[in-house]
Amino acid sequence: MKFNFISEFMKRKLMLLLTCLFVGIGLVTAQNQKVTGVVISQEDGQPVVGASILVKGTTVGTISDVDGNFTLFNVPSSAKSLVVSFIGMKSAEVAIKPTVKVVLASDAQVVDEVVVTALGISRQKKALGYAVSEISGDEMLKARGGVSNPVNSLQGKIAGLQIQGGSGSMGGSSKIIIRGVKSISGNNQPLFVIDGVPIEGTDYNSTDTQRGAGGYDYGNLVQDLNPDDIENISVLKGPNASALYGSRATNGVVMITTKKGKKGDGYGVTFNSAIGLEVVNKLPKMQKLYGGGYGFDNVTINGKNYLYPDMATDESWGDKYEGQTFVSWLDLAKWEDGGKVGNPTTSKWNAPKHDIDDFFETGVSFTNNIAVSQATDRANARISYTNSDLTGYMPNSSLTKNIFNVAASTISADKRLEVFTNVTYFNSRAKGRSETGYGDNNVMQKFIQWGHRELDMKELKSMYMNSIGHQVTWNRAGWDDATPMYSNNPYWSRYMNYENDSRNRIYGNVGMSYKILDNLKFQYKANVDFFVDKQYERNAVYSQEQSRYSEMSRQQVETNHEFMLSYNTRFKNDFSFDANVGSNFMNRRYEYVHGETDGGLAIPLFYNLKNSVNPAKSDNYLRKKSISSVFANATFGYKSTYYLDMSLRNDWSSTLPNGNNSYMYPSVTGSFVFSELLKDKTPWISFGKLRLGYAQVGNDTDPYQVIDTYSQYTNITSTPGYILSTTLKNSSLKPESTNSYEAGLEMSFLNNRLGFEATVYSSETKNQIIPLSITGTSGYNYKVVNSGLMSNKGIELSLHGTPVKTANFSWESSLALASNKNKVKKLVDGVTYYKLASAPFKVEIGAIEGKEYGVIMGTDFVYDDKGNKVINADGTYASTSGNQNIGKVYPDFTGGWTNTFHYKNFDLSVLLDFSKGGHFFSTSYMWGMYSGMLEETAALNEKGVNIRESIDKNGGVLLKGVLADGSVNTNRIDAETYGVQCYTGPAAQDVFKSDYLKLREINIGYTVPLKKSYFIKSFRVAAYGRNLAVWGPDVKHFDPEAAVTSSGNIQGVEGGALPSVANYGLNFSLKF
Repeated sequence: MKFNFISEFMKRKLMLLLTCLFVGIGLVTAQNQKVTGVVISQEDGQPVVGASILVKGTTVGTISDVDGNFTLFNVPSSAKSLVVSFIGMKSAEVAIKPTVKVVLASDAQVVDEVVVTALGISRQKKALGYAVSEISGDEMLKARGGVSNPVNSLQGKIAGLQIQGGSGSMGGSSKIIIRGVKSISGNNQPLFVIDGVPIEGTDYNSTDTQRGAGGYDYGNLVQDLNPDDIENISVLKGPNASALYGSRATNGVVMITTKKGKKGDGYGVTFNSAIGLEVVNKLPKMQKLYGGGYGFDNVTINGKNYLYPDMATDESWGDKYEGQTFVSWLDLAKWEDGGKVGNPTTSKWNAPKHDIDDFFETGVSFTNNIAVSQATDRANARISYTNSDLTGYMPNSSLTKNIFNVAASTISADKRLEVFTNVTYFNSRAKGRSETGYGDNNVMQKFIQWGHRELDMKELKSMYMNSIGHQVTWNRAGWDDATPMYSNNPYWSRYMNYENDSRNRIYGNVGMSYKILDNLKFQYKANVDFFVDKQYERNAVYSQEQSRYSEMSRQQVETNHEFMLSYNTRFKNDFSFDANVGSNFMNRRYEYVHGETDGGLAIPLFYNLKNSVNPAKSDNYLRKKSISSVFANATFGYKSTYYLDMSLRNDWSSTLPNGNNSYMYPSVTGSFVFSELLKDKTPWISFGKLRLGYAQVGNDTDPYQVIDTYSQYTNITSTPGYILSTTLKNSSLKPESTNSYEAGLEMSFLNNRLGFEATVYSSETKNQIIPLSITGTSGYNYKVVNSGLMSNKGIELSLHGTPVKTANFSWESSLALASNKNKVKKLVDGVTYYKLASAPFKVEIGAIEGKEYGVIMGTDFVYDDKGNKVINADGTYASTSGNQNIGKVYPDFTGGWTNTFHYKNFDLSVLLDFSKGGHFFSTSYMWGMYSGMLEETAALNEKGVNIRESIDKNGGVLLKGVLADGSVNTNRIDAETYGVQCYTGPAAQDVFKSDYLKLREINIGYTVPLKKSYFIKSFRVAAYGRNLAVWGPDVKHFDPEAAVTSSGNIQGVEGGALPSVANYGLNFSLKF
């Protein structure tokens, strides 16, 4: 019994002890709880990154991650609610539950911007100590059918971003610069990054194409972007913003974020369709009073006399149009093709009924895109396909693009592991791009610089080939000799001497991130950009120039492996800290193969290298480059008012010699959001921030600049032979280095109805890598040196406002202005001028120590002490004996002004942009004057008499100026001498200002109001016009932008510019 009693007593004690233990555990658990959740935007359902989540009444808090998710541990049991806030959105207070979903609404009373910065890191714009501009992807779609190079859609919309490209160049190059030129001979184009993938954006146009000597403009590779897939674009303007990208970002970064799947009811389907027209709207002004040659000859054919113009001469100093009966090139060609039976027909000597403008057709483009997306709490996906077909305004020209994109991500149940991918496949096929510059198949060169003004385009088209397949052209060697002298029939050039090309490209990434702790995340991304270019060029047998055929294949693959550890925290409710540390390994492989016939084609219309008369020539090379990098970044914040950001990156480049291949980039910026201290005192100030920044970045070089290498110089079938390069390499080469400073002020007022952002900056780039010309006795033509110092100083100003805003109507206006002052402070000891390239005629493009980069060097007018132009005794302009600085390429000021109006469901936007301060040399003007083609060669003089009348009949031209003795010039010259001296006289008379003001874009749209129950969620239709008008001091003959034929450093030479085109079209958008 006693034992049983003790046993029962112990059981009761044990039960009591266990009860107390479990109750205690329950109490402890009740005191501390775990809360998980997600923060999304009410406006678009997207996750809110960096939102502050605070347990009300405590210091326990965290911030949301890149997917809007958050987790709070140790939440007191007494706590009832969470306070969730984010700049630009209204704060929300929600009850505490194990799992919460917080929806934040936008707040118009605060600045609501979060921007994507270097390495894809999203940050509040208020925290940035440098200039970043953002633009919505919708801006890329407004005139999508009017832009064959999508990047041109950004023209005039971002201060400090200069984009120039000829509107008439089908898929041609655009020159893109941010804050001026920094490298004398290297790359000056910004880095393009798509969802963290650095992509190749340059062009591979030949030096001849760049300097206006001929060749095709195949465009820079940024044209492979798909506007339908772009969510937004961030432009990191200076080294301060882009230092984390290292040497590749010396010239700034254009960061593109693509669209992802969004939450909704079921699948989201978007269909966009556009039809566009392109119409030539600017051609040089041609004289329409006189025909070609130097006058009529009398010829006898089968015993009958005919007037025959000098068709072998490709100039237009011939007789005045007076309806004379003559035998034309077409009359003779038909007669010859008919076996010379009887006598040829005759024609009337009149101005053509179908002039140059009738040569061009109306281009038509069709673009269609369909995108399907879906998102859940744990996954999202989007698939997009775009097809674009353009039939160009040039006969026999077309451009087709197909783009397929897949973006997807998924997250584990515990919200810690995420896997993501984004891949784009691009394919393009082009046919009949126009040759540029002084090329045989550039029809503009034959229309403007040389030719006969009586030529009728309809007649040229009716017979450019005879019945046996030979060319028929107007430029005959004689009435009885149909051999082409200088010019092909323009339709022969377009239909027989055309090029075609294709490109296949894949770029994208795959990666994962793992949340080690709630505020510590590891991320890995593998990025790839792979493309294959193929280009085929041909000149047919029976062309004026020697027949030929060439094939080119270019292949490049670049991979980047990026590892990054990210940490963020908030403590004591006032302090924030964000840090990133990581590494990147870049490898690039570039292969080039080129083959070309030699001595012409043996068999007509058989385009194969084996059809070469002589053994075909070939060129083949391989380039490899790698960069290994480590980087770190840290941002400190205090009371959402004071921010300090520091970053550091080190690169090791394979293209630099050992010992000099390591270079470091430090960056430090700070910002002071002073409006946080004033919001209670000055409620009319919505936002105000001061910022300062300093950064240093470097720039390496291309492969094979350090060690001498051999290249093969023999053709395919010959015994191999090898030679050294004509450039002496430099085994002690150092990286270029840029130091940059910037300061800025950002303010907005009256609930953001008015605001501005102003930035001043200064940068200097030293240790320029320059291929310097040296004496040929050394066995080399150039040597690679480290020297040179170039500076850029400038100011950027962006203004925005909403002058009118009512329930049904609003007017929004934004103005982007920029000015950059560039200076070449030093070249090389003993060298004060560096030539970039020679144009085919008269001028060079170069750099002068102490002047701005990109000067036009050529002979100038001679001036007396009073500034009068000196005239020679024969009445022509006197020229300097040597080249002078007669103009600069790059502008002083650029800008754009956008006005957007909304009235109920209608909207209208108008964009004007301008450029002031640059110059270009016009080869077309020089030869067009020389050959009597342009309007000025048959104009009225100061006496009201046509200058082609003889001097004794008050014709001719009297040039203003003084003779060598100081007396006023009274020596008249005839019209032909006046035209010819545009070539034989000073080159300065062929240099023009590239200032312009453009009506760049007009868009008008209507959004159809639909009930929510409709299957169609939204329907919008819009019309656009682009490149509608241009004004400027020297735009009579050419659009100044038409001179751009590459994205490289050789600019400022117009060598047969393609006409400018206006684009008109309709866009339709449906969402289901």
